[in-house]
Order: sequence, then structure tokens, then C-alpha cells
Amino acid sequence: MSQNPFLTRSELPYEIPPFEKIKPEHYLEGFYLGTQQQLEEVAQILATPEITFENTIEALERSGQILTRMLNVFYNKSSSDTDDQIDAIEAEIAPKLAAHSDSIRLNPELFARVKKLYEEKPSLDAESAWLLERYYRDFIQAGAGLDVDTREQVKRINEELSLLETQFGIVTGK
Repeated sequence: MSQNPFLTRSELPYEIPPFEKIKPEHYLEGFYLGTQQQLEEVAQILATPEITFENTIEALERSGQILTRMLNVFYNKSSSDTDDQIDAIEAEIAPKLAAHSDSIRLNPELFARVKKLYEEKPSLDAESAWLLERYYRDFIQAGAGLDVDTREQVKRINEELSLLETQFGIVTGK
């Protein structure tokens, strides 16, 4: 297998992906390594006892860079230039991506950190205050404030929806 271009930042201007080096097998490797990396980064956030904007919100913003690089290219490709191999990859990763996103956005410990910062209203510049507001709103809208049973139900629904959306897209040609 060739070197996976998603595993490192592109050195091209504006970090444009090196499209000529990307092969279909890079997507799955980038997805699985990227989700693993992001979960490890979230675990590091949760392992830090002090709750600050920097070690929570900024750390979340920096998390998942491999996954982000891979998904940005993959979903552009799958929506504009797909084939059977890309469709199969999308069918594999869609429910797993939903579960991965829910494992972060519905994590009660992580939400507690975001909520604490949101309620404390630390002295932040306008951009940072907006970012904190956005994270809090995203967690709430994802269902982070719900009880345990309802969060589990939301996870099941999100996973099923992602699978159905992918199947529908494949059947209808997007």
C-alpha cells in the first residue's frame, strides 16, 4: 500500500489535497485511523481535570484532523465522481461515522465540560465566545442534554438514518 496522503497535512498551497496520490483504499484507512485518533484526543480532553476554553473547546477544534482531511475529500468525491467502490466505502462508513459523531456529541462528560464553560461565560474574545456558543448549541441539538435512555435511542436513530440516506443515495445515483 502506498503512503496514505490523509495521514499528514498536505504541503501544497492552502493544504490542497494531493489528489493524484489518493487511492480508494486510503479512504478506509484514513477513516479508521482518523476516528481512532479523534477518540484518543477526546479521551485526553476528558483526562484533564481543569476545565478551560483552551483544553476543551480549542482541543475539540483541533481534534480529528486525519478524519477531517479524509471526509472532506471523500464526500466531495462520492457526490461528484462516484463508482461502485466509492459507494461500498460510503455504505461501510456512514453508520460508523454517525456512531463516532454521537460518541463525541452525546458524551455526558464532554458535554458537562462544554456546559460548565458556557454557563460560566469566561472572558473571551468575540470569535472564541461564538465558538463556545456554537459547541454548546451543537451538543444540545445533538441530544447531549437528554437522559441516558433517550440518548441511546437517538444514537440508534442516527445510525439507521445514516445507513438509509446512503442506501437511498446509491440507489438514486445521489
